[in-house]
Amino acid sequence: MEVQNHNAAEGPLPIEVHHERLNEMISGGSEDLDSWTSLISEIEKTYHDDRNTICLAFDSFLSKFPLCHWNWKKYAYHEARLCDAEKAVEIFERAVESTPFSVGLWVDYCTFAVSSFEDPSDIRRLFTKGISLVGKDYFCHFLWDKYMSFEFSQEQWGFLALVYVQALRFPTKKLHKYYENFKKFVTNLEEGILHLSDDSREVQLKELSDATVVLSSGEIAQVVRDIQDPSDDSVRLKALYKYKYGGNQLYQKACQLENKIRSFESNIQRRYFQATPLDNNELKNWHDYLDFIEKQDDFDWALKLYERCLISCANYPEFWMRYVDFMETKGGRELAMFALERATKVFSKNVPEIHLFTARYMEQIGDPDGARASFPPIIIDWDSYFIQNVTNRANMEKRLGNCSAACDIYERAIKMAVEEEKFQCLPTLYIFYYRLKHMITASVEAARDVIIDGIKRIPDCKLLYEDLDIIDLPLQGAYYTWSRGENSLQV
Repeated sequence: MEVQNHNAAEGPLPIEVHHERLNEMISGGSEDLDSWTSLISEIEKTYHDDRNTICLAFDSFLSKFPLCHWNWKKYAYHEARLCDAEKAVEIFERAVESTPFSVGLWVDYCTFAVSSFEDPSDIRRLFTKGISLVGKDYFCHFLWDKYMSFEFSQEQWGFLALVYVQALRFPTKKLHKYYENFKKFVTNLEEGILHLSDDSREVQLKELSDATVVLSSGEIAQVVRDIQDPSDDSVRLKALYKYKYGGNQLYQKACQLENKIRSFESNIQRRYFQATPLDNNELKNWHDYLDFIEKQDDFDWALKLYERCLISCANYPEFWMRYVDFMETKGGRELAMFALERATKVFSKNVPEIHLFTARYMEQIGDPDGARASFPPIIIDWDSYFIQNVTNRANMEKRLGNCSAACDIYERAIKMAVEEEKFQCLPTLYIFYYRLKHMITASVEAARDVIIDGIKRIPDCKLLYEDLDIIDLPLQGAYYTWSRGENSLQV
Protein backbone atom coordinates (compact mmCIF):
# COMPACT_ATOMS: atom_id res chain seq x y z
CA MET A 1 0.00 0.00 0.00
CA GLU A 2 1.34 3.42 -0.95
CA VAL A 3 1.73 5.91 1.87
CA GLN A 4 1.52 9.59 0.97
CA ASN A 5 3.78 12.14 2.66
CA HIS A 6 1.38 14.98 3.43
CA ASN A 7 3.99 16.92 5.40
CA ALA A 8 6.15 17.36 2.33
CA ALA A 9 3.34 19.15 0.54
CA GLU A 10 2.41 21.24 3.56
CA GLY A 11 5.86 22.79 3.89
CA PRO A 12 8.08 23.20 6.96
CA LEU A 13 6.82 22.33 10.41
CA PRO A 14 5.69 25.23 12.66
CA ILE A 15 8.78 24.88 14.83
CA GLU A 16 10.96 25.43 11.75
CA VAL A 17 8.84 28.37 10.63
CA HIS A 18 9.43 30.23 13.91
CA HIS A 19 13.17 29.64 13.70
CA GLU A 20 13.28 30.82 10.10
CA ARG A 21 11.26 33.89 11.00
CA LEU A 22 13.66 34.68 13.85
CA ASN A 23 16.66 34.44 11.54
CA GLU A 24 14.93 36.60 8.93
CA MET A 25 14.10 39.32 11.46
CA ILE A 26 17.65 39.32 12.80
CA SER A 27 19.29 39.42 9.37
CA GLY A 28 16.78 41.98 8.10
CA GLY A 29 17.25 44.26 11.09
CA SER A 30 13.53 44.42 11.84
CA GLU A 31 12.52 47.37 14.04
CA ASP A 32 8.84 46.42 14.33
CA LEU A 33 8.03 46.09 18.04
CA ASP A 34 4.74 44.27 17.51
CA SER A 35 6.34 41.69 15.23
CA TRP A 36 9.13 41.07 17.71
CA THR A 37 6.70 40.79 20.62
CA SER A 38 4.59 38.27 18.73
CA LEU A 39 7.63 36.23 17.74
CA ILE A 40 9.04 36.20 21.29
CA SER A 41 5.71 34.87 22.56
CA GLU A 42 5.68 32.08 19.97
CA ILE A 43 9.29 31.13 20.67
CA GLU A 44 8.62 30.91 24.41
CA LYS A 45 5.88 28.39 23.67
CA THR A 46 7.60 26.44 20.91
CA TYR A 47 11.17 26.40 22.25
CA HIS A 48 10.28 26.27 25.94
CA ASP A 49 13.37 24.24 26.88
CA ASP A 50 15.73 25.36 24.10
CA ARG A 51 18.02 27.79 25.91
CA ASN A 52 20.08 28.70 22.84
CA THR A 53 17.05 29.78 20.83
CA ILE A 54 15.49 31.62 23.75
CA CYS A 55 18.74 33.50 24.40
CA LEU A 56 19.15 34.36 20.72
CA ALA A 57 15.60 35.70 20.53
CA PHE A 58 15.76 37.79 23.71
CA ASP A 59 19.29 39.09 23.05
CA SER A 60 18.27 40.22 19.57
CA PHE A 61 15.04 41.78 20.75
CA LEU A 62 16.50 43.59 23.77
CA SER A 63 19.39 45.02 21.76
CA LYS A 64 16.72 46.95 19.85
CA PHE A 65 14.20 47.56 22.63
CA PRO A 66 16.12 47.70 25.94
CA LEU A 67 13.37 49.72 27.66
CA CYS A 68 10.90 46.81 27.62
CA HIS A 69 11.61 45.84 31.22
CA TRP A 70 9.02 43.05 31.26
CA ASN A 71 11.06 41.21 28.62
CA TRP A 72 14.21 41.50 30.71
CA LYS A 73 12.18 39.88 33.49
CA LYS A 74 11.01 37.07 31.20
CA TYR A 75 14.55 36.48 29.99
CA ALA A 76 15.95 36.36 33.53
CA TYR A 77 13.34 33.89 34.72
CA HIS A 78 14.00 31.66 31.71
CA GLU A 79 17.68 31.65 32.66
CA ALA A 80 16.81 30.82 36.27
CA ARG A 81 14.63 27.94 35.07
CA LEU A 82 17.02 26.56 32.46
CA CYS A 83 20.30 27.27 34.31
CA ASP A 84 20.47 28.86 37.75
CA ALA A 85 19.89 32.05 39.71
CA GLU A 86 23.36 33.37 38.89
CA LYS A 87 22.54 33.43 35.19
CA ALA A 88 19.32 35.26 35.96
CA VAL A 89 21.25 37.84 37.98
CA GLU A 90 23.57 38.37 35.00
CA ILE A 91 20.54 39.22 32.86
CA PHE A 92 19.15 41.61 35.46
CA GLU A 93 22.56 43.28 35.79
CA ARG A 94 22.70 43.78 32.04
CA ALA A 95 19.22 45.24 32.24
CA VAL A 96 19.92 47.82 34.95
CA GLU A 97 23.18 48.78 33.26
CA SER A 98 21.38 49.60 30.01
CA THR A 99 18.23 51.02 31.65
CA PRO A 100 19.15 52.17 35.18
CA PHE A 101 16.22 54.54 35.72
CA SER A 102 13.30 52.16 35.18
CA VAL A 103 11.15 51.68 38.28
CA GLY A 104 9.54 48.58 36.80
CA LEU A 105 12.90 46.98 36.14
CA TRP A 106 14.12 47.55 39.70
CA VAL A 107 10.86 46.17 41.09
CA ASP A 108 11.33 43.03 38.98
CA TYR A 109 14.99 42.65 39.98
CA CYS A 110 14.38 43.18 43.70
CA THR A 111 11.38 40.84 43.66
CA PHE A 112 13.60 38.16 42.16
CA ALA A 113 16.29 38.86 44.75
CA VAL A 114 13.85 38.50 47.66
CA SER A 115 12.85 35.05 46.42
CA SER A 116 16.33 33.88 45.41
CA PHE A 117 19.07 35.51 47.51
CA GLU A 118 20.04 33.87 50.78
CA ASP A 119 21.72 36.83 52.47
CA PRO A 120 19.28 39.61 53.50
CA SER A 121 22.11 42.16 53.34
CA ASP A 122 22.51 41.45 49.61
CA ILE A 123 18.80 42.06 49.09
CA ARG A 124 19.00 45.24 51.17
CA ARG A 125 21.93 46.54 49.12
CA LEU A 126 19.98 45.94 45.92
CA PHE A 127 16.95 47.83 47.21
CA THR A 128 19.20 50.69 48.31
CA LYS A 129 20.86 50.88 44.90
CA GLY A 130 17.51 50.87 43.13
CA ILE A 131 16.10 53.61 45.37
CA SER A 132 19.21 55.73 44.78
CA LEU A 133 18.45 55.67 41.05
CA VAL A 134 14.66 55.87 40.89
CA GLY A 135 13.79 57.33 44.30
CA LYS A 136 12.82 60.67 42.73
CA ASP A 137 10.33 59.09 40.36
CA TYR A 138 6.80 59.99 41.49
CA PHE A 139 5.77 56.39 40.87
CA CYS A 140 8.65 54.75 42.72
CA HIS A 141 6.17 53.77 45.45
CA PHE A 142 6.05 50.37 43.75
CA LEU A 143 9.67 49.85 44.80
CA TRP A 144 9.22 51.40 48.25
CA ASP A 145 6.31 49.01 48.89
CA LYS A 146 8.50 46.02 48.06
CA TYR A 147 11.30 47.37 50.24
CA MET A 148 9.03 47.98 53.23
CA SER A 149 7.42 44.56 52.85
CA PHE A 150 10.85 42.93 52.82
CA GLU A 151 12.07 44.74 55.95
CA PHE A 152 8.81 44.00 57.74
CA SER A 153 9.21 40.30 56.96
CA GLN A 154 12.75 40.39 58.37
CA GLU A 155 11.52 41.97 61.63
CA GLN A 156 14.58 44.22 61.59
CA TRP A 157 12.93 47.30 63.08
CA GLY A 158 16.03 49.45 62.79
CA PHE A 159 16.14 48.97 59.03
CA LEU A 160 12.39 49.47 58.81
CA ALA A 161 12.73 52.75 60.70
CA LEU A 162 15.26 53.93 58.12
CA VAL A 163 13.02 52.96 55.22
CA TYR A 164 9.95 54.67 56.70
CA VAL A 165 11.69 58.02 57.09
CA GLN A 166 13.63 57.84 53.82
CA ALA A 167 10.38 57.32 51.92
CA LEU A 168 9.35 60.82 53.07
CA ARG A 169 12.29 62.59 51.43
CA PHE A 170 10.66 63.03 48.05
CA PRO A 171 7.04 63.15 46.88
CA THR A 172 5.59 59.93 45.55
CA LYS A 173 2.06 58.90 44.76
CA LYS A 174 1.83 57.23 48.19
CA LEU A 175 3.60 59.96 50.18
CA HIS A 176 0.64 60.54 52.51
CA LYS A 177 0.15 56.83 53.08
CA TYR A 178 3.82 56.52 53.98
CA TYR A 179 3.48 59.39 56.44
CA GLU A 180 0.61 57.61 58.17
CA ASN A 181 2.77 54.49 58.42
CA PHE A 182 5.59 56.61 59.82
CA LYS A 183 3.37 58.13 62.53
CA LYS A 184 2.04 54.71 63.58
CA PHE A 185 5.58 53.40 63.73
CA VAL A 186 6.67 56.31 65.94
CA THR A 187 3.72 55.70 68.26
CA ASN A 188 4.74 52.07 68.64
CA LEU A 189 8.31 53.12 69.41
CA GLU A 190 7.11 55.60 72.01
CA GLU A 191 5.13 52.90 73.76
CA GLY A 192 8.19 50.69 73.88
CA ILE A 193 10.45 53.24 75.58
CA LEU A 194 10.41 53.72 79.35
CA HIS A 195 8.94 57.13 80.21
CA LEU A 196 11.16 59.77 81.70
CA SER A 197 9.94 62.24 84.26
CA ASP A 198 7.70 64.94 82.85
CA ASP A 199 10.28 67.65 83.65
CA SER A 200 13.06 65.83 81.80
CA ARG A 201 10.84 65.23 78.81
CA GLU A 202 9.78 68.87 78.62
CA VAL A 203 13.41 70.01 78.63
CA GLN A 204 14.28 67.67 75.74
CA LEU A 205 11.22 68.67 73.74
CA LYS A 206 12.12 72.35 74.25
CA GLU A 207 15.63 71.64 72.91
CA LEU A 208 14.21 69.93 69.84
CA SER A 209 11.59 72.58 69.11
CA ASP A 210 14.22 75.33 69.31
CA ALA A 211 16.50 73.51 66.86
CA THR A 212 16.11 73.16 63.13
CA VAL A 213 16.06 69.42 62.65
CA VAL A 214 17.60 68.68 59.26
CA LEU A 215 18.72 65.09 59.19
CA SER A 216 21.08 63.70 56.59
CA SER A 217 21.03 60.02 55.72
CA GLY A 218 23.99 59.43 58.03
CA GLU A 219 22.33 61.34 60.88
CA ILE A 220 19.12 59.37 60.46
CA ALA A 221 21.09 56.14 60.72
CA GLN A 222 22.73 57.34 63.94
CA VAL A 223 19.39 58.43 65.39
CA VAL A 224 17.93 54.99 64.66
CA ARG A 225 20.89 53.34 66.38
CA ASP A 226 20.36 55.57 69.41
CA ILE A 227 16.68 54.63 69.54
CA GLN A 228 17.73 50.99 69.79
CA ASP A 229 20.29 51.65 72.55
CA PRO A 230 18.98 49.73 75.60
CA SER A 231 21.46 51.27 78.03
CA ASP A 232 20.08 54.80 78.30
CA ASP A 233 16.38 55.63 78.08
CA SER A 234 17.20 59.33 78.01
CA VAL A 235 19.27 58.89 74.84
CA ARG A 236 16.57 56.71 73.31
CA LEU A 237 13.82 59.22 73.98
CA LYS A 238 15.81 62.15 72.63
CA ALA A 239 16.70 60.14 69.52
CA LEU A 240 13.06 59.16 69.06
CA TYR A 241 11.93 62.76 69.06
CA LYS A 242 14.70 63.71 66.65
CA TYR A 243 13.47 60.92 64.42
CA LYS A 244 9.90 62.14 64.75
CA TYR A 245 10.67 65.81 64.13
CA GLY A 246 13.03 64.99 61.29
CA GLY A 247 10.43 62.82 59.58
CA ASN A 248 7.77 65.50 59.99
CA GLN A 249 10.05 68.08 58.42
CA LEU A 250 10.86 65.82 55.46
CA TYR A 251 7.16 65.20 54.95
CA GLN A 252 6.30 68.91 55.00
CA LYS A 253 8.98 69.69 52.42
CA ALA A 254 7.86 66.79 50.25
CA CYS A 255 4.26 68.07 50.41
CA GLN A 256 5.35 71.52 49.27
CA LEU A 257 7.19 70.00 46.35
CA GLU A 258 4.27 67.74 45.50
CA ASN A 259 2.02 70.78 45.15
CA LYS A 260 4.37 72.10 42.47
CA ILE A 261 4.58 68.92 40.41
CA ARG A 262 1.13 67.40 40.87
CA SER A 263 -0.29 68.88 37.66
CA PHE A 264 2.66 67.61 35.62
CA GLU A 265 2.42 64.14 37.10
CA SER A 266 -1.33 63.90 36.61
CA ASN A 267 -0.91 64.59 32.88
CA ILE A 268 1.57 61.75 32.32
CA GLN A 269 -0.54 58.98 30.86
CA ARG A 270 2.24 56.64 29.72
CA ARG A 271 5.10 55.81 32.07
CA TYR A 272 6.58 53.01 30.01
CA PHE A 273 8.11 52.54 26.56
CA GLN A 274 5.78 51.93 23.63
CA ALA A 275 6.24 52.33 19.89
CA THR A 276 2.89 54.06 19.33
CA PRO A 277 3.03 57.88 19.29
CA LEU A 278 2.21 60.03 22.29
CA ASP A 279 -0.45 62.69 21.84
CA ASN A 280 0.55 66.34 21.57
CA ASN A 281 -0.78 67.23 25.02
CA GLU A 282 1.44 64.67 26.69
CA LEU A 283 4.48 65.79 24.72
CA LYS A 284 3.81 69.39 25.73
CA ASN A 285 3.40 68.32 29.34
CA TRP A 286 6.84 66.71 29.28
CA HIS A 287 8.38 69.87 27.83
CA ASP A 288 6.65 71.99 30.48
CA TYR A 289 7.80 69.63 33.23
CA LEU A 290 11.39 69.81 31.98
CA ASP A 291 11.15 73.61 31.79
CA PHE A 292 10.17 73.56 35.45
CA ILE A 293 12.90 71.18 36.58
CA GLU A 294 15.64 73.09 34.78
CA LYS A 295 14.84 76.10 36.96
CA GLN A 296 15.24 74.12 40.19
CA ASP A 297 18.56 73.90 41.97
CA ASP A 298 18.70 70.11 41.88
CA PHE A 299 20.87 68.61 39.15
CA ASP A 300 20.26 65.05 40.36
CA TRP A 301 16.50 65.48 40.12
CA ALA A 302 16.80 67.05 36.66
CA LEU A 303 18.98 64.17 35.46
CA LYS A 304 16.51 61.58 36.69
CA LEU A 305 13.47 63.38 35.31
CA TYR A 306 15.12 63.58 31.90
CA GLU A 307 15.94 59.88 32.02
CA ARG A 308 12.41 59.10 33.12
CA CYS A 309 11.07 61.22 30.25
CA LEU A 310 13.26 59.33 27.79
CA ILE A 311 11.59 56.05 28.72
CA SER A 312 8.23 57.34 27.50
CA CYS A 313 9.64 59.61 24.78
CA ALA A 314 12.55 57.49 23.54
CA ASN A 315 11.38 57.73 19.93
CA TYR A 316 11.35 61.55 19.92
CA PRO A 317 14.75 63.04 18.96
CA GLU A 318 13.74 66.46 20.30
CA PHE A 319 13.97 65.17 23.88
CA TRP A 320 17.37 63.55 23.34
CA MET A 321 18.70 66.79 21.85
CA ARG A 322 17.25 68.83 24.69
CA TYR A 323 18.82 66.48 27.23
CA VAL A 324 22.24 66.76 25.59
CA ASP A 325 22.08 70.56 25.50
CA PHE A 326 21.07 70.70 29.17
CA MET A 327 23.79 68.30 30.27
CA GLU A 328 26.42 70.24 28.33
CA THR A 329 25.43 73.52 29.99
CA LYS A 330 25.72 71.85 33.41
CA GLY A 331 29.11 70.29 32.75
CA GLY A 332 27.75 66.79 32.27
CA ARG A 333 29.55 65.94 29.04
CA GLU A 334 29.89 62.23 29.81
CA LEU A 335 26.14 62.04 30.38
CA ALA A 336 25.54 63.95 27.15
CA MET A 337 27.76 61.53 25.23
CA PHE A 338 25.99 58.54 26.78
CA ALA A 339 22.65 59.98 25.72
CA LEU A 340 23.86 60.53 22.16
CA GLU A 341 25.20 57.00 21.97
CA ARG A 342 21.83 55.56 22.96
CA ALA A 343 19.92 57.86 20.64
CA THR A 344 22.05 57.28 17.54
CA LYS A 345 22.67 53.56 18.00
CA VAL A 346 19.35 52.35 19.39
CA PHE A 347 16.33 54.60 19.70
CA SER A 348 16.65 57.05 16.79
CA LYS A 349 19.32 55.43 14.68
CA ASN A 350 17.22 55.74 11.51
CA VAL A 351 16.35 59.39 12.11
CA PRO A 352 18.76 61.70 10.21
CA GLU A 353 17.98 64.64 12.49
CA ILE A 354 19.68 63.12 15.54
CA HIS A 355 22.80 62.26 13.54
CA LEU A 356 23.06 65.80 12.17
CA PHE A 357 22.65 67.13 15.70
CA THR A 358 25.37 64.80 16.96
CA ALA A 359 27.74 65.96 14.24
CA ARG A 360 27.18 69.60 15.19
CA TYR A 361 27.69 68.78 18.86
CA MET A 362 30.94 66.89 18.22
CA GLU A 363 32.28 69.80 16.18
CA GLN A 364 31.35 72.27 18.92
CA ILE A 365 33.26 70.32 21.56
CA GLY A 366 36.35 70.22 19.34
CA ASP A 367 36.17 66.72 17.88
CA PRO A 368 36.06 67.10 14.06
CA ASP A 369 36.81 63.42 13.43
CA GLY A 370 33.94 62.50 15.73
CA ALA A 371 31.74 64.97 13.87
CA ARG A 372 32.58 63.43 10.49
CA ALA A 373 31.86 59.96 11.85
CA SER A 374 28.54 61.14 13.28
CA PHE A 375 27.08 62.39 10.02
CA PRO A 376 24.51 60.02 8.56
CA PRO A 377 25.33 58.49 5.19
CA ILE A 378 24.36 60.69 2.25
CA ILE A 379 21.21 58.87 1.15
CA ILE A 380 19.18 60.71 -1.41
CA ASP A 381 15.95 58.95 -0.44
CA TRP A 382 15.93 60.96 2.80
CA ASP A 383 14.42 63.89 0.87
CA SER A 384 14.99 67.19 2.68
CA TYR A 385 17.63 65.66 4.95
CA PHE A 386 19.70 64.82 1.90
CA ILE A 387 20.31 68.50 1.16
CA GLN A 388 20.69 69.38 4.83
CA ASN A 389 23.21 66.59 5.28
CA VAL A 390 25.23 67.80 2.29
CA THR A 391 25.21 71.47 3.32
CA ASN A 392 26.05 70.69 6.96
CA ARG A 393 28.99 68.52 5.93
CA ALA A 394 30.31 71.09 3.46
CA ASN A 395 29.88 74.02 5.85
CA MET A 396 31.72 72.17 8.59
CA GLU A 397 34.66 71.43 6.31
CA LYS A 398 34.75 75.09 5.31
CA ARG A 399 34.79 76.16 8.97
CA LEU A 400 37.66 73.76 9.54
CA GLY A 401 39.55 75.28 6.60
CA ASN A 402 39.12 72.26 4.31
CA CYS A 403 37.72 74.20 1.36
CA SER A 404 38.58 71.59 -1.25
CA ALA A 405 36.78 68.91 0.77
CA ALA A 406 33.75 71.20 1.10
CA CYS A 407 33.51 71.60 -2.68
CA ASP A 408 34.00 67.87 -3.22
CA ILE A 409 30.99 67.15 -1.02
CA TYR A 410 28.73 69.26 -3.24
CA GLU A 411 30.14 67.80 -6.43
CA ARG A 412 29.58 64.23 -5.22
CA ALA A 413 26.06 65.10 -4.11
CA ILE A 414 25.22 66.67 -7.48
CA LYS A 415 26.57 63.62 -9.27
CA MET A 416 24.48 61.36 -7.04
CA ALA A 417 21.32 63.38 -7.68
CA VAL A 418 21.88 63.18 -11.44
CA GLU A 419 22.56 59.45 -11.38
CA GLU A 420 19.50 58.79 -9.22
CA GLU A 421 17.41 61.17 -11.36
CA LYS A 422 16.46 63.24 -8.33
CA PHE A 423 16.39 66.41 -10.39
CA GLN A 424 14.24 68.27 -7.86
CA CYS A 425 17.29 68.43 -5.57
CA LEU A 426 19.62 69.95 -8.13
CA PRO A 427 18.56 73.64 -8.05
CA THR A 428 19.06 73.90 -4.29
CA LEU A 429 22.37 72.04 -4.43
CA TYR A 430 23.70 74.28 -7.19
CA ILE A 431 22.58 77.47 -5.42
CA PHE A 432 24.23 76.46 -2.14
CA TYR A 433 27.32 75.29 -4.00
CA TYR A 434 27.85 78.49 -5.98
CA ARG A 435 27.43 80.59 -2.82
CA LEU A 436 29.98 78.44 -1.02
CA LYS A 437 32.32 78.68 -4.01
CA HIS A 438 32.04 82.46 -4.07
CA MET A 439 32.62 82.66 -0.32
CA ILE A 440 35.72 80.46 -0.55
CA THR A 441 37.31 81.95 -3.67
CA ALA A 442 35.88 85.49 -3.68
CA SER A 443 35.66 84.89 -7.43
CA VAL A 444 32.51 85.82 -9.35
CA GLU A 445 33.77 83.78 -12.28
CA ALA A 446 34.07 80.62 -10.17
CA ALA A 447 30.54 81.11 -8.85
CA ARG A 448 29.26 81.70 -12.41
CA ASP A 449 30.81 78.46 -13.57
CA VAL A 450 28.81 76.54 -10.97
CA ILE A 451 25.53 78.16 -12.03
CA ILE A 452 26.29 77.65 -15.71
CA ASP A 453 26.85 73.96 -15.07
CA GLY A 454 23.51 73.84 -13.29
CA ILE A 455 21.67 75.57 -16.15
CA LYS A 456 23.16 73.12 -18.61
CA ARG A 457 21.77 70.23 -16.56
CA ILE A 458 18.35 71.80 -15.83
CA PRO A 459 17.85 74.51 -18.45
CA ASP A 460 14.26 75.30 -17.45
CA CYS A 461 15.09 76.15 -13.83
CA LYS A 462 13.93 79.69 -13.05
CA LEU A 463 15.78 79.78 -9.71
CA LEU A 464 19.17 79.46 -11.34
CA TYR A 465 18.48 82.34 -13.74
CA GLU A 466 17.39 84.51 -10.84
CA ASP A 467 20.70 83.81 -9.15
CA LEU A 468 22.51 84.65 -12.35
CA ASP A 469 20.95 88.10 -12.08
CA ILE A 470 22.08 88.35 -8.47
CA ILE A 471 25.72 87.91 -9.39
CA ASP A 472 25.22 90.18 -12.40
CA LEU A 473 26.02 87.65 -15.12
CA PRO A 474 25.29 89.02 -18.62
CA LEU A 475 23.22 86.47 -20.48
CA GLN A 476 24.08 88.03 -23.83
CA GLY A 477 27.35 89.51 -24.96
CA ALA A 478 30.92 88.52 -25.33
CA TYR A 479 30.89 85.56 -22.98
CA TYR A 480 27.54 83.77 -23.09
CA THR A 481 24.66 83.54 -25.54
CA TRP A 482 21.30 81.94 -24.95
CA SER A 483 19.81 79.93 -27.77
CA ARG A 484 16.12 79.48 -26.99
CA GLY A 485 15.60 77.37 -30.04
CA GLU A 486 18.17 74.86 -28.88
CA ASN A 487 17.12 75.33 -25.25
CA SER A 488 20.72 75.58 -24.10
CA LEU A 489 23.35 77.98 -22.86
CA GLN A 490 26.33 78.30 -25.18
CA VAL A 491 29.77 79.59 -24.23
